[in-house]
Amino acid sequence: MNLKFNGDQDLIRSIEEGSRLLLSEKKQDGTAAMTFSLEKAPEDAGSSIVKKGDTCTVRFQEPAQYFRLFNYALHHNNEDFSLEEKPYFARRGFMLDCSRNAVANPEKLRSLGRRLAKMGMNQLFLYMEDTYEVPGYPYFGTYRGKYTREELRDLDKYCALFGIELVPCIQTLAHLHSFLRWHNSRPLRDTGDILKVGSKEVYTFIRNLLESLRSCFSTRNIHIGMDEAHMLGLGNYLRENGYEESYVIIRRHTDRVLELCQETGWTPMMWSDMYITANTGGGYYDVKASTDTSGWEKPPKELGMVYWDYYNTRKDIYHNMLRVHKALSDRVIFAGGIWNWNGISPNYGKAFCCSRLALEACRQEGIQEVFATGWMDNGAETPIDAIYPGLAVFSFLCFHEDLYEEELSTYFRDCIDAELEDFLLLDLLDALFKGSGKNLTADNPSKYLLYQDPMLGIFDYHLKDTDTETYYRTLADKLKSKAETPGEYQEFFRFYYYLSLVLSRKADLGIRIKTAYDAKDLSTLKEISEEVIPNIIRNLTVMHTSRESLWFADAKPFGYELLDIRLGGVKTRLESCRRRLQSFLEGKVQTLEELEQERLPYWELGDAKPQDPKAELRENLWDKIISGCDLVDTV
Repeated sequence: MNLKFNGDQDLIRSIEEGSRLLLSEKKQDGTAAMTFSLEKAPEDAGSSIVKKGDTCTVRFQEPAQYFRLFNYALHHNNEDFSLEEKPYFARRGFMLDCSRNAVANPEKLRSLGRRLAKMGMNQLFLYMEDTYEVPGYPYFGTYRGKYTREELRDLDKYCALFGIELVPCIQTLAHLHSFLRWHNSRPLRDTGDILKVGSKEVYTFIRNLLESLRSCFSTRNIHIGMDEAHMLGLGNYLRENGYEESYVIIRRHTDRVLELCQETGWTPMMWSDMYITANTGGGYYDVKASTDTSGWEKPPKELGMVYWDYYNTRKDIYHNMLRVHKALSDRVIFAGGIWNWNGISPNYGKAFCCSRLALEACRQEGIQEVFATGWMDNGAETPIDAIYPGLAVFSFLCFHEDLYEEELSTYFRDCIDAELEDFLLLDLLDALFKGSGKNLTADNPSKYLLYQDPMLGIFDYHLKDTDTETYYRTLADKLKSKAETPGEYQEFFRFYYYLSLVLSRKADLGIRIKTAYDAKDLSTLKEISEEVIPNIIRNLTVMHTSRESLWFADAKPFGYELLDIRLGGVKTRLESCRRRLQSFLEGKVQTLEELEQERLPYWELGDAKPQDPKAELRENLWDKIISGCDLVDTV
């Protein structure tokens, strides 16, 4: 397709290069031509596109609105249409976690930027704890795949082609354990992951963080973090200064960091939880609707307060929390979650439910800044592409009041170049006890049943009367065609296909081993040793290789070594278990002590069954799943 533009020259200059990049990605027939006539929309007006023949008249205020309509035109170029829309929020963004092992490579971020453009999003937040270059601090981000300043500058320029503001998200208080582990950071350390606030060295350090990024980003907006500093003032700070209330410490620290932001040319925002919990002494979401906030210790008015909530399924909680935030700050920003971090597989049901409720509340409360978060918890076990359904739904709700099924499916196809229904199959990996319904308790059996030791069976008590083999085999059958279809997402679905195959034989392996052992069923033990376990290992090996391919296509190499250790450990342990069974079968050992161990409940469910929708069966810490011993202390 050949593109022609006419109309306002400033508008043309703002979108021309980005348009051609999106067109080249679409790989349209080069013989056709389409003319885009561009007009500036009145202030506070929406955007619109009218297509007649080979001419599209587009009216818009900002490039992000244009690119959303441009993408629609590319995918509906064989028909005449008219479309008018207005976003509910002035700033619409997505934050990608680039700190928990997987540091997305520049090409993956550029690809993400193009998809955000197609969705009409105008911000991309890069969450970087210590994964960016800071002169004078060689251990900051070392062995972590940190971004160079040149990489950040190039990405900033690239995002600008699509009207996307690239925003740095850093930490200036907590979540800095990867840096604070090193010997030369000792003067900066309060506790294992929290800075020793109040010290000259810390504020010199923070100034250097801010200055190092100032030359890399065209925006003045910066997210300074400051969340979840639960042990604030209770480490070296306590020994040197005595005890102080956390709200006093954080206000003083915030004031100093704000001064540094002003001096270095930044307009900051921060996560709000430390201010709220310091004022209430309770949980972040436990603020009662009747709470009087007039006497609260409040941040400076110019500081943006980011209300983050990925969990709640009651709209009244969102309304109340937004009310509290508006009492704290003149600039309230909402951050939702897309639940790509459920475990080794995503949880789209939870993401869709929470996004609908949260963004409806944001619309009604007049919030103008929202962004979705894509965390890579527990070492980025979940491939990056798993973000897309949650991101698509969040962006869709920035322009629509509700999720209209047919329109959403078309939208996903146009923006992601894939079928939403295919991705939604991944919801079934963790729906073992929920059927095909929403996994609102965020169970993650695909993770703990993959990692658990078959000779210990830590989770086996909860698998009673559950046909895991049929369940995961059926899911594998559904994923097989996706895994065999060439295209951008083939390897992604191949990984989950083989995960399903592994789980179909491994999920209840411990139960089958112990049942046969207790019954002295040597023939079954022989079959498990000689056929079942080798089959699992073969599928696991392919799954492991597939995950490796995905990682190196999407992220820098640093951090993958931990997935190698985890998945390689599963394989090695299966081989060891096989040898253990063989020793018993050959009479070299008379008993297997591990199989004499009674299988006890992992979770206290009382009278509830695993299938109870309120029963939460979630275990997200790898080091707790694989052994009854303390892995952190012993390895």
